[in-house]
Amino acid sequence: MKPFFLFEEPVPEPLCDLIINMGLAANVEQAGVHVDNKTQQVADVRNNSIAWLNDKSISELLGEYVKHANADGGWNFHLNSFEVPQFSIYDVSQYYDWHVDMGVEQPTDTAFRKMSISINLNETYIGGDFQVEEWGEPETDRVVTLAPMRRTGAVCVFPSFINHRVTPVTAGTRYSLVGWFRGDMFK
Repeated sequence: MKPFFLFEEPVPEPLCDLIINMGLAANVEQAGVHVDNKTQQVADVRNNSIAWLNDKSISELLGEYVKHANADGGWNFHLNSFEVPQFSIYDVSQYYDWHVDMGVEQPTDTAFRKMSISINLNETYIGGDFQVEEWGEPETDRVVTLAPMRRTGAVCVFPSFINHRVTPVTAGTRYSLVGWFRGDMFK
């Protein structure tokens, strides 16, 4: 079992273009990271812009990919809710260093992040590689660059506790769509 699931068929390019246009038309803000129960800008960890896409059809699309990957990837996590998808913009020199997607939950939350999804929306940039830390022995090189994630429409689903990052973009602008799916606490 791998710590990620890559889909063979990409999201169609016209749909990727539509999502990019929706994201650029939304309220774009500086991205932050979750520290001490609040979102803060921490430039040495994350330096990019985001917008929230509260659109039912996009959430349903992401849900279908996650449902399929959850079963075919062998995780079979119980999922019962999702968060508003995030459109991400990475310009030259921007990145998101190693992180996991868990730990943003509030003390009153009853559902916790379990599955993450990332869709690459374009390929007209250099750098900006999507990397994950693969299972393995501590002394092995566990960093895997997911080369298929360079394609327009490429989709990767993975457990939210997997370390991952986006390396600095060196030319062009990278656009992606990410989302998180929640369920009861792991037991």
